[in-house]
Amino acid sequence: MLKHPYSIFSFTVKSYHSDQNGKLTLPAFFHFLQECAWDNARLNDFGYEYLLKENAFWVLSRVLVQIDKYPEWKDEIEIKTWPKGTDGFFALRDFEIYLKGEIIGRASSSWLILDFDTRRPRKLENFNFIHENFIHEGAIDRKLEKIVFKGELNKLERRKVYQSDLDVNKHVNNATYVRWIMDSYFSDSNREPVFEFEINFISELSLNDEFTIHNLDFNQGNYFVLKNLSDKEVCRASIRS
Repeated sequence: MLKHPYSIFSFTVKSYHSDQNGKLTLPAFFHFLQECAWDNARLNDFGYEYLLKENAFWVLSRVLVQIDKYPEWKDEIEIKTWPKGTDGFFALRDFEIYLKGEIIGRASSSWLILDFDTRRPRKLENFNFIHENFIHEGAIDRKLEKIVFKGELNKLERRKVYQSDLDVNKHVNNATYVRWIMDSYFSDSNREPVFEFEINFISELSLNDEFTIHNLDFNQGNYFVLKNLSDKEVCRASIRS
């Protein structure tokens, strides 16, 4: 049995979580989600410390975020999270975001366990926790799939990975990818606020790696792709405003 099927964590939106309009930024929101996921996993004995003993670590693979209303500076929000089962190599986790008791956003995510040495996914059935009675409820009624689009990408800019972009697993933190994409998205001052953001993490970037950011605009939304200098995709994202 799961010790903590659901967990609820509280956050105060600080000034450094906020944009120039005093709204919570999407990268800060991703940091909140990550902390909730890590803490709930730890409470259920399959967190960072457990996997470290198994020479493995969690990585975020796919995320879909829907935001109805952005919290503002000084707001107190609550995030409810729960592990909801598995799908092949993926461990699934969902979230609901509350402001003053009202749901203002939701997220669905897929995670992989990677081996520290090979950086390859490991089978979930080899870990004891996978047999727990997960809560098969979804915050979003949609299965996370590969983001697919057709069209010619436009190269926007070239960037480099610095030490401040890395996390405890010595690779670029998921929220950093989101920050890079949002920087490019809002480089056009006519952009509208983002109310749906979906991202697939495909490969890793490490310290001093250089990469390029590309985009493709459709009537249905905006797509962004990060590539390393070997033209291999690192991640791709879909944005709807």
